[in-house]
Amino acid sequence: MDDVKQYLSLIAEEYKSLRDESKQASINMFAALRWGAAVLGVVIAAGFTQWNKQHVIVLLTFYVAVPLLSAMAMFLWLGEAARFKRVGDYICLIEQKAGMVLDEFKRQYAIKEKWAELQKHIEENIVISPSSLDLSDPLAWEQWLKDMKGKKLTEGHLAWIYRIRLAFFPILMLFSFLTGTYYVLTHPRFIPTWLIPFENLVPETKTGVVILILSSILIIFTAVLMAYIIGRKLDVKTKSFVRDNLMNKR
Repeated sequence: MDDVKQYLSLIAEEYKSLRDESKQASINMFAALRWGAAVLGVVIAAGFTQWNKQHVIVLLTFYVAVPLLSAMAMFLWLGEAARFKRVGDYICLIEQKAGMVLDEFKRQYAIKEKWAELQKHIEENIVISPSSLDLSDPLAWEQWLKDMKGKKLTEGHLAWIYRIRLAFFPILMLFSFLTGTYYVLTHPRFIPTWLIPFENLVPETKTGVVILILSSILIIFTAVLMAYIIGRKLDVKTKSFVRDNLMNKR
Protein backbone atom coordinates (compact mmCIF):
# COMPACT_ATOMS: atom_id res chain seq x y z
CA MET A 1 0.00 0.00 0.00
CA ASP A 2 2.83 2.36 0.81
CA ASP A 3 4.40 1.60 -2.55
CA VAL A 4 1.15 2.56 -4.28
CA LYS A 5 0.97 5.82 -2.35
CA GLN A 6 4.57 6.62 -3.22
CA TYR A 7 3.94 5.83 -6.89
CA LEU A 8 0.83 8.02 -6.93
CA SER A 9 2.70 10.86 -5.24
CA LEU A 10 5.37 10.69 -7.93
CA ILE A 11 2.66 10.77 -10.61
CA ALA A 12 1.11 13.80 -8.90
CA GLU A 13 4.44 15.64 -8.86
CA GLU A 14 5.03 14.84 -12.52
CA TYR A 15 1.49 16.00 -13.34
CA LYS A 16 1.93 19.30 -11.47
CA SER A 17 5.28 19.92 -13.18
CA LEU A 18 3.82 19.38 -16.64
CA ARG A 19 0.75 21.48 -15.82
CA ASP A 20 3.13 24.35 -15.01
CA GLU A 21 4.93 23.70 -18.30
CA SER A 22 1.61 23.81 -20.16
CA LYS A 23 0.61 27.03 -18.42
CA GLN A 24 3.93 28.65 -19.32
CA ALA A 25 3.59 27.61 -22.97
CA SER A 26 0.11 29.16 -23.06
CA ILE A 27 1.44 32.39 -21.54
CA ASN A 28 4.28 32.47 -24.08
CA MET A 29 1.82 32.02 -26.95
CA PHE A 30 -0.07 35.10 -25.80
CA ALA A 31 3.20 36.98 -25.35
CA ALA A 32 4.33 36.13 -28.91
CA LEU A 33 1.01 37.37 -30.26
CA ARG A 34 0.96 40.49 -28.10
CA TRP A 35 4.56 41.57 -28.62
CA GLY A 36 4.49 40.61 -32.29
CA ALA A 37 1.43 42.80 -32.83
CA ALA A 38 3.01 45.67 -30.88
CA VAL A 39 6.33 45.60 -32.76
CA LEU A 40 4.63 45.23 -36.13
CA GLY A 41 2.29 48.08 -35.31
CA VAL A 42 5.26 50.35 -34.62
CA VAL A 43 7.05 49.28 -37.82
CA ILE A 44 3.94 49.78 -39.95
CA ALA A 45 3.31 53.18 -38.40
CA ALA A 46 6.92 54.15 -39.11
CA GLY A 47 6.46 53.11 -42.74
CA PHE A 48 3.37 55.27 -43.10
CA THR A 49 5.17 58.29 -41.62
CA GLN A 50 7.57 58.11 -44.58
CA TRP A 51 4.78 57.89 -47.16
CA ASN A 52 5.59 60.13 -50.14
CA LYS A 53 8.86 61.12 -48.42
CA GLN A 54 11.35 58.26 -48.34
CA HIS A 55 10.38 55.78 -51.04
CA VAL A 56 13.07 53.26 -50.18
CA ILE A 57 12.08 53.14 -46.50
CA VAL A 58 8.41 52.66 -47.39
CA LEU A 59 9.16 49.80 -49.77
CA LEU A 60 11.63 48.10 -47.42
CA THR A 61 9.10 48.38 -44.59
CA PHE A 62 6.14 46.86 -46.41
CA TYR A 63 7.94 44.42 -48.69
CA VAL A 64 10.63 43.11 -46.33
CA ALA A 65 10.49 44.27 -42.70
CA VAL A 66 6.82 43.55 -41.97
CA PRO A 67 6.74 40.11 -43.68
CA LEU A 68 9.98 39.05 -41.98
CA LEU A 69 8.92 40.23 -38.51
CA SER A 70 5.49 38.63 -39.00
CA ALA A 71 7.14 35.34 -39.93
CA MET A 72 9.40 35.49 -36.86
CA ALA A 73 6.49 36.19 -34.51
CA MET A 74 4.42 33.47 -36.19
CA PHE A 75 7.11 30.83 -35.73
CA LEU A 76 7.63 31.87 -32.11
CA TRP A 77 3.90 31.35 -31.60
CA LEU A 78 3.99 28.00 -33.42
CA GLY A 79 6.97 26.88 -31.34
CA GLU A 80 5.06 27.49 -28.13
CA ALA A 81 1.95 25.86 -29.64
CA ALA A 82 4.00 22.74 -30.41
CA ARG A 83 5.34 22.78 -26.85
CA PHE A 84 1.77 23.16 -25.53
CA LYS A 85 0.57 20.15 -27.54
CA ARG A 86 3.60 18.05 -26.63
CA VAL A 87 2.97 18.60 -22.92
CA GLY A 88 -0.73 17.86 -23.32
CA ASP A 89 0.01 14.60 -25.12
CA TYR A 90 2.28 13.41 -22.33
CA ILE A 91 -0.19 14.48 -19.63
CA CYS A 92 -2.63 12.00 -21.21
CA LEU A 93 -0.12 9.24 -20.42
CA ILE A 94 0.17 10.40 -16.80
CA GLU A 95 -3.61 10.46 -16.45
CA GLN A 96 -3.79 6.88 -17.70
CA LYS A 97 -1.05 5.77 -15.32
CA ALA A 98 -2.94 7.19 -12.35
CA GLY A 99 -6.17 5.58 -13.51
CA MET A 100 -4.50 2.19 -14.00
CA VAL A 101 -3.08 2.21 -10.47
CA LEU A 102 -6.51 3.01 -9.03
CA ASP A 103 -8.42 0.43 -11.09
CA GLU A 104 -8.41 -2.08 -8.22
CA PHE A 105 -9.76 0.56 -5.85
CA LYS A 106 -12.50 1.47 -8.34
CA ARG A 107 -13.50 -2.19 -8.78
CA GLN A 108 -13.60 -2.76 -5.03
CA TYR A 109 -16.11 0.04 -4.49
CA ALA A 110 -17.88 -0.27 -7.88
CA ILE A 111 -17.05 3.35 -8.59
CA LYS A 112 -17.10 3.01 -12.37
CA GLU A 113 -20.56 1.45 -12.41
CA LYS A 114 -21.98 4.08 -10.07
CA TRP A 115 -20.28 6.90 -11.96
CA ALA A 116 -21.45 5.96 -15.48
CA GLU A 117 -25.08 6.91 -14.87
CA LEU A 118 -24.12 9.98 -12.85
CA GLN A 119 -21.79 11.18 -15.62
CA LYS A 120 -24.59 10.86 -18.16
CA HIS A 121 -26.93 12.80 -15.88
CA ILE A 122 -24.37 15.58 -15.33
CA GLU A 123 -23.63 15.92 -19.05
CA GLU A 124 -27.34 16.22 -19.82
CA ASN A 125 -27.95 18.83 -17.12
CA ILE A 126 -25.02 21.08 -17.92
CA VAL A 127 -25.73 20.63 -21.65
CA ILE A 128 -22.46 19.25 -22.95
CA SER A 129 -21.82 16.50 -25.46
CA PRO A 130 -21.48 13.01 -23.95
CA SER A 131 -17.90 11.83 -23.59
CA SER A 132 -16.77 8.34 -24.51
CA LEU A 133 -14.22 8.44 -21.70
CA ASP A 134 -14.46 6.94 -18.25
CA LEU A 135 -14.36 10.16 -16.24
CA SER A 136 -14.38 8.29 -12.94
CA ASP A 137 -10.58 8.42 -13.21
CA PRO A 138 -9.29 11.16 -10.88
CA LEU A 139 -7.18 12.69 -13.68
CA ALA A 140 -8.86 12.99 -17.08
CA TRP A 141 -8.86 16.68 -18.00
CA GLU A 142 -6.44 16.56 -20.92
CA GLN A 143 -8.02 13.42 -22.35
CA TRP A 144 -11.47 15.01 -22.02
CA LEU A 145 -10.31 18.12 -23.91
CA LYS A 146 -9.03 15.97 -26.77
CA ASP A 147 -12.11 13.75 -26.79
CA MET A 148 -14.53 16.73 -26.90
CA LYS A 149 -12.59 18.63 -29.57
CA GLY A 150 -14.82 19.58 -32.48
CA LYS A 151 -18.06 18.21 -31.01
CA LYS A 152 -19.42 21.70 -30.33
CA LEU A 153 -18.13 25.21 -30.91
CA THR A 154 -17.22 25.80 -27.26
CA GLU A 155 -16.24 22.29 -26.11
CA GLY A 156 -12.86 20.67 -25.76
CA HIS A 157 -9.77 22.19 -27.35
CA LEU A 158 -11.04 25.24 -29.26
CA ALA A 159 -9.08 24.71 -32.46
CA TRP A 160 -10.92 27.51 -34.29
CA ILE A 161 -9.56 30.10 -31.83
CA TYR A 162 -5.99 28.92 -32.45
CA ARG A 163 -6.58 29.07 -36.21
CA ILE A 164 -7.77 32.68 -35.94
CA ARG A 165 -4.72 33.65 -33.90
CA LEU A 166 -2.40 31.94 -36.35
CA ALA A 167 -4.15 33.55 -39.34
CA PHE A 168 -3.37 36.99 -37.90
CA PHE A 169 0.22 36.79 -39.16
CA PRO A 170 -0.41 35.76 -42.80
CA ILE A 171 -3.17 38.38 -43.03
CA LEU A 172 -0.72 41.01 -41.82
CA MET A 173 1.83 39.83 -44.39
CA LEU A 174 -0.76 40.10 -47.17
CA PHE A 175 -1.83 43.56 -46.00
CA SER A 176 1.78 44.69 -46.00
CA PHE A 177 2.42 43.29 -49.49
CA LEU A 178 -0.72 44.95 -50.89
CA THR A 179 0.22 48.25 -49.26
CA GLY A 180 3.68 48.12 -50.83
CA THR A 181 2.17 47.20 -54.21
CA TYR A 182 -0.30 50.08 -53.98
CA TYR A 183 2.60 52.41 -53.29
CA VAL A 184 4.46 51.12 -56.34
CA LEU A 185 1.40 51.54 -58.57
CA THR A 186 0.73 55.08 -57.38
CA HIS A 187 4.39 56.10 -57.57
CA PRO A 188 5.56 54.75 -60.92
CA ARG A 189 8.81 56.70 -60.82
CA PHE A 190 10.85 56.78 -57.64
CA ILE A 191 13.03 59.76 -58.32
CA PRO A 192 15.42 61.12 -55.65
CA THR A 193 15.31 64.88 -55.20
CA TRP A 194 18.78 65.39 -56.64
CA LEU A 195 17.70 63.60 -59.87
CA ILE A 196 14.55 65.64 -60.52
CA PRO A 197 16.27 67.85 -63.16
CA PHE A 198 17.06 64.64 -65.08
CA GLU A 199 13.77 62.82 -64.47
CA ASN A 200 13.20 62.26 -68.18
CA LEU A 201 16.31 60.11 -68.22
CA VAL A 202 15.18 57.92 -65.30
CA PRO A 203 13.61 54.60 -66.43
CA GLU A 204 10.00 53.87 -65.44
CA THR A 205 10.78 50.42 -64.07
CA LYS A 206 13.44 49.88 -61.47
CA THR A 207 15.13 46.52 -61.03
CA GLY A 208 15.34 47.13 -57.27
CA VAL A 209 11.55 47.35 -56.97
CA VAL A 210 11.11 44.09 -58.86
CA ILE A 211 13.66 42.40 -56.57
CA LEU A 212 11.81 43.67 -53.49
CA ILE A 213 8.48 42.40 -54.82
CA LEU A 214 9.91 38.95 -55.61
CA SER A 215 11.69 38.80 -52.24
CA SER A 216 8.47 39.67 -50.46
CA ILE A 217 6.54 36.99 -52.34
CA LEU A 218 9.22 34.42 -51.48
CA ILE A 219 9.21 35.35 -47.78
CA ILE A 220 5.42 35.24 -47.51
CA PHE A 221 4.99 32.04 -49.51
CA THR A 222 7.71 30.16 -47.60
CA ALA A 223 6.50 31.32 -44.19
CA VAL A 224 2.83 30.54 -44.87
CA LEU A 225 3.64 27.13 -46.37
CA MET A 226 5.76 26.12 -43.38
CA ALA A 227 3.14 27.43 -40.96
CA TYR A 228 0.45 25.43 -42.78
CA ILE A 229 2.49 22.22 -42.58
CA ILE A 230 3.27 22.69 -38.88
CA GLY A 231 -0.30 23.74 -38.13
CA ARG A 232 -1.70 20.61 -39.77
CA LYS A 233 0.55 18.50 -37.54
CA LEU A 234 -0.71 20.30 -34.44
CA ASP A 235 -4.41 20.35 -35.35
CA VAL A 236 -5.26 16.65 -35.22
CA LYS A 237 -8.35 14.87 -33.93
CA THR A 238 -7.24 12.10 -31.57
CA LYS A 239 -9.13 8.92 -30.73
CA SER A 240 -10.35 8.31 -27.22
CA PHE A 241 -8.54 5.57 -25.31
CA VAL A 242 -10.55 3.11 -23.22
CA ARG A 243 -8.20 1.25 -20.92
CA ASP A 244 -10.62 -1.62 -20.15
CA ASN A 245 -10.73 -2.66 -23.81
CA LEU A 246 -6.99 -3.30 -23.82
CA MET A 247 -7.07 -5.07 -20.48
CA ASN A 248 -9.88 -7.37 -21.64
CA LYS A 249 -7.90 -8.40 -24.71
CA ARG A 250 -5.22 -9.71 -22.43
